[in-house]
Amino acid sequence: MLAVDDVLELTCGAPGHGGFVIARHEGRAIFVRGALPDERVRARITEVKKSYARASTVEVLDASPHRVPEACPAAAAGAGCCDLTFAGPAYQRVLKGSVLRDQLQRVGGFAPDVVGPGWDTIVAPLSDAPVTGWRHRARLVADGDGALGQHAHRSDAVVVAPCTQLPVELTELAAGLRAAPGAEVALVLDDTGAAHAAVPARRGRPAQVLAGGALAEYRVGPRSWKIPVGGFWQAHRDAASRYAQWVGSSTGRFGGGPGRAWDLYGGAGVLAGALVDEGFEVDVVETSGGAIAAGKQTFGDAPVTFHRGDTASRITGLPSPGVVVLDPPRTGAGAAVMAAITEAEPRAIVHVGCDPAAFARDLGAACDNGYRLAELTACDAFPGTHHLEAFAVLVPGREDRRGR
Repeated sequence: MLAVDDVLELTCGAPGHGGFVIARHEGRAIFVRGALPDERVRARITEVKKSYARASTVEVLDASPHRVPEACPAAAAGAGCCDLTFAGPAYQRVLKGSVLRDQLQRVGGFAPDVVGPGWDTIVAPLSDAPVTGWRHRARLVADGDGALGQHAHRSDAVVVAPCTQLPVELTELAAGLRAAPGAEVALVLDDTGAAHAAVPARRGRPAQVLAGGALAEYRVGPRSWKIPVGGFWQAHRDAASRYAQWVGSSTGRFGGGPGRAWDLYGGAGVLAGALVDEGFEVDVVETSGGAIAAGKQTFGDAPVTFHRGDTASRITGLPSPGVVVLDPPRTGAGAAVMAAITEAEPRAIVHVGCDPAAFARDLGAACDNGYRLAELTACDAFPGTHHLEAFAVLVPGREDRRGR
């Protein structure tokens, strides 16, 4: 009987969705963290379920040629931050492409040829920025002594060690701060070069600024936004600009000319700005009052209307769109929202997704309701981790590349 803390010798197979590779032991799937495909490892069981177990690598017996020395001190100490920094950057992207392909088939119902031969290798770098120090926004947690660190993988324990994702400015700022044990602290290196730290606001409790100011300034093209330090913005310092460029380009090619557009899960309106630049009037749907306030300040009298509330309920009654852009959270938009979007019959649906399974599910739902994939790509917006960002354009028509 398999039990927690058992140590097994395993031969590792394909990557799975979630930062692990899949091995097998006596017919049971073992999700192995810290290993690469085709490696032989010794791994300690950390969790046992009826049909699978989780394990963590303790020794590599036969290493992959793609293995490199662990680059992240925090991950080496057990933090849950970087789960691929022991693989070369190019191979990290191959693994991410393989997982996305798998999710498109298994979850989205697409046939293998939906992405074509060799597609696993085209998950591109987000930009030419280094693969370390890319994260300009992070959240850390205070340990029992008030020092800032990150949670250990699947644990409430706090690991205090530098993470390779953070730029030097934020690493040094975090090292000099203290907070109440258990407190969450938001760190930002904004687009003016200013570093900020704050305990984010909670119901009935204002934000507590620990360093810098209460607002961080972010810039995309000619526009700038001032967002509370604990508020949402893309983690990679180049992500917001790159996503806006892609949305603008896709809308220009598939949107059929200026008109009305929806920007769903729109935050402060970064992607709305790209739509405005393409000549659209934009309806932004967002739940955060702080993001909406920041967006209104940025856009002034530009043709952008913000609607606060849940996307599923707020899109009812919006003016008919020619284009719909959506950038949902990791859980995806879901079948009901995708059905409402397709019922609006836009000329193009532009989907930005950060979770391969949810992304695949949303695309499948659109294709079940009269749309087909016109364009599909992905980029490595989270180097050193299993996460990626995927992009798709859907247009009216029959999608023949479905496996079901």
